[in-house]
Amino acid sequence: MSIAKSIARAIIKTHRKRLAREIFANHQGIIQRGSFEGMKLDGEANTSAAAHGLKILGLYETPVMDQMRTWCPAEVLVDIGAADGYYPIGMLKAGLVERAICFEMTEAGRAAIARNAELNGVSDRIKILGKADSDLPQVMEELNIPKEKTIILCDIEGAEFSLIDRALIEQLSGARIVIELHEPFVDGDDKKLREDLLAQFPDSYQTSILVDSPRSWNGIPELEEMHDLDRALVTSEGRKFIGEWLVAQPTG
Repeated sequence: MSIAKSIARAIIKTHRKRLAREIFANHQGIIQRGSFEGMKLDGEANTSAAAHGLKILGLYETPVMDQMRTWCPAEVLVDIGAADGYYPIGMLKAGLVERAICFEMTEAGRAAIARNAELNGVSDRIKILGKADSDLPQVMEELNIPKEKTIILCDIEGAEFSLIDRALIEQLSGARIVIELHEPFVDGDDKKLREDLLAQFPDSYQTSILVDSPRSWNGIPELEEMHDLDRALVTSEGRKFIGEWLVAQPTG
C-alpha cells in the first residue's frame, strides 16, 4: 500500500470514529432500535469506538442477531470473546435468554462487561470468566448449562481455528453455534483453515456460511439526513473483508 493511501485510510478511520462517537453521545449510549432497543452502554471498552454508531442505531452485525433470534428464546448464551458484553447483556435485557456466560481474555473487557451489566440490571444473570480454552465443556458442566438449550457465539480474532475441533464440538453436541471467521487475519492457507474447521463438524450438525450485507438506512432520520459519505462510513463495519460467520445447528 502506498504512503498516500495509508494516510488517506487513517484519516477516514479517524472520521468514522468521530461520527460514531457523536451518535453515541447524542443518545447517551442508549440503543435506539432493533433487538436491543433501550439497552445502555457506557462506551468505555476494549473494542473500537467506530462500532458505537452501529450499535446505537441497532445496525451492528444484524445478520448474526437475525440468526440467533431464530433460536430464541433459549436458556443460555455462551459468548466466547464477549468484548464489552453487547450480545449477552442485550439478549438478557430483551428476554431472549435467561442466563449468559461471558469468556473474555482482557481485564478491560471483563470490567466493561461488569459495568454494562450493572447499567442494564442483569448482573445477577451473567457470569464473567477469562479466556476460553479446551476445558470449556467442563466449565459449562460445572455451571449446569444444558447444551441443547444453549447458543454459543464465538468471536476470538482467528483463534477459533485452534480452539474449535471435533472433540470440543462433540462435547458441546446439541448447542447451536455461530463462529465469526477471521481467516484473512491469520497466517497460513486461509482456504484450508476454513475447510478444516467445517470438517470438524459431524453429520449431527448442519453447517452454513452467513455472509454480511449492506446496512439499510431507510427509516432512520439520523442517517437519512447525513451526507452520503458520512452515512456510508457510519453504516460500515470497517472490515478489510466482507464479514462471514459459520453457523452450525443440530440436525435432530
